[in-house]
Amino acid sequence: MTTPRHAAPPNGHQLAALPSERDDAKGKATALSILLAARHNIPAIVQTMPYGVVVRVFAGLIAHVDDVIWWQIPDITGTRERPLRTFAHTPAGAADRLAQHYLELCSVPIGELLRSGRIRLMADDLPDDVEVRRESL
Repeated sequence: MTTPRHAAPPNGHQLAALPSERDDAKGKATALSILLAARHNIPAIVQTMPYGVVVRVFAGLIAHVDDVIWWQIPDITGTRERPLRTFAHTPAGAADRLAQHYLELCSVPIGELLRSGRIRLMADDLPDDVEVRRESL
């Protein structure tokens, strides 16, 4: 019997993808990073974390890659009552949509976004975001 990838492990402390799933996610993440650079001239960093693979596009804009590519849309206006998460099934679709969010973020000074709390630094709260999404599946 196998455990679904998004299920919490029995001890609840480790979030880790199975090796073959992590390899698939790493391939999608690499493709996303290449498309962001080639199509949109946006540098992005692929990083393997203990809880999965992420593509860091900008402060507050991090794509999580597993069966789908998902991210939280930054609230640059500060009017949302709760986080808005979205997803794409392909690296090409994700690259085009992430590029739109990137341009929106770049239209506001980053200091203003950070001071107001409308975006978080790249490393803040990533495990919590992953756990929330996994619980919603």
